[in-house]
Amino acid sequence: MTALGPSPRKLAAWTALPLAGNALLYLAYRDSSLWCFRWVEAGGMSAPVAGLRRVATGLGDPGEFVRFSLASGLWILGVMSFLLLTWQRVGAGRGLFAWAAGILGLCLGSEVAQAAGWIPGTADLGDALAYLAGTAVAFLTHHRPARSERSVPAGMAHVASLALVTGAMLLATGAIYAGAMGELRERWLPDDRPGELAALSVEVERLSR
Repeated sequence: MTALGPSPRKLAAWTALPLAGNALLYLAYRDSSLWCFRWVEAGGMSAPVAGLRRVATGLGDPGEFVRFSLASGLWILGVMSFLLLTWQRVGAGRGLFAWAAGILGLCLGSEVAQAAGWIPGTADLGDALAYLAGTAVAFLTHHRPARSERSVPAGMAHVASLALVTGAMLLATGAIYAGAMGELRERWLPDDRPGELAALSVEVERLSR
């Protein structure tokens, strides 16, 4: 048992493994125009990833849900599991539910924004269901009634939650496809409205290469 509650082994099993599964599914099945493949190339890992994709191809088509939506469910399962396990030893449950609601709202909101054409990408009902399923699995597995005593300060739990969510969000940017920032700029900043945000999006696209 650590200062933040569960053992490192349990945190790893329910946090690192789902997030690793998310990454492996993207590398195995998704289009190579995604930013994560630029990171692979920059890290000199192109050969192992090419081998992974050959193995995935040899196993046959696992279906659209596995190829396109399961990764979303694994991502939120890992994040929610960390939040739940971290906040187990904090007496008040409001902090946990604020974090959990914020993450789930962000994920579902991104699908709505894609469906409305506000941001680039293709809205997928399967992704939305995967987010809900991953959240449900995490809560059914880890949620415990709030304790009357507080063995961990809420501030420590907030810091740990912020660190994990920040890392997971950075991992999620690997799903952005080449040209997405340009599309976003064109939708919100037409050519007759140049500005600093337009220049920023170009710079972000350049740095991701």
